[in-house]
Amino acid sequence: MKKLFCFLLFGMVILTGTVACSKEAVNEEEVMELVKEYKTKQYTIKDPDKAPTGPEIGEEVKSCFSKDEFDRQMANRSFSLAPDIAKKTNKSIALTDIKLRKEKENDDGTVNYTYTLELKFYDDQTSEVIEKNGQLSISNDDGLKIARDWEDRTTQVEGEIF
Repeated sequence: MKKLFCFLLFGMVILTGTVACSKEAVNEEEVMELVKEYKTKQYTIKDPDKAPTGPEIGEEVKSCFSKDEFDRQMANRSFSLAPDIAKKTNKSIALTDIKLRKEKENDDGTVNYTYTLELKFYDDQTSEVIEKNGQLSISNDDGLKIARDWEDRTTQVEGEIF
């Protein structure tokens, strides 16, 4: 009886530890939906003369981020890039494609991805598609959230670094 009790107790400890340490798996389709929603809102500028402000875009995408990363993106003025470039070039911007590749699952439960965005810059006479690369980490602690987003800022559009 004592052996059975010890065996059951040991099994419960192992099971509890396994359940407590495991995090819900990240669904790749949901990650793509989250990233597409975020990047579409970040980069859609229909009229450069009436472009939303960075803080307005920030409020639209706030729900996609962890609090710390949202605060970091706001402090770095990341959401102001698209409206600023649209105004300087007098071009509209549209996200035409996202390529997302899973890179690594981290010990803290986040998952790292690399991405390539295809952005179309256009007006009535011309259209240009550029690629923009970046990395992000997704957390699934309290629903899917972007825990880190970094973009390569060496892309140029009509002489403007974007």
